Amino acid sequence: MMPFRVLEHTADVGFEARGRTREEVFANAARALTDLMVDLQMIRPAREVTLEVSSSSATNLLVDWLSEILYRYDAEGWLFRDFAVTPLSDQALAATARGEKFDPARHRMKLLVKAVTYHQLVLENTSDGWRAQVYVDI
Repeated sequence: MMPFRVLEHTADVGFEARGRTREEVFANAARALTDLMVDLQMIRPAREVTLEVSSSSATNLLVDWLSEILYRYDAEGWLFRDFAVTPLSDQALAATARGEKFDPARHRMKLLVKAVTYHQLVLENTSDGWRAQVYVDI
């Protein structure tokens, strides 16, 4: 099973991420977001950055987590490929992200993601593990 897939939508673009654990689905959602912007395979996991996010609920935490990754790209030029999410609660997570700064000679932009939205947002524990569905504003 693929850890994520792109979802078609008339105005925005989305993805569905899956994982055996909630930590894994958060990591795969981050990979999916990055892959919407650039080819994930072109990112070298050369440097590590610690990310910490807190929020008021599990679904808000997912949006805030992905928004932090988007912020790190927009403000600092970071592209992350690998994510190690430590045990998380409904209100907080810490993760180690591995990647590199955007290099226009190597990284071809696919989509300009403006924001992570709450539109049709899903975070659920299924019989096959965890599933997240997220749409982003492009």
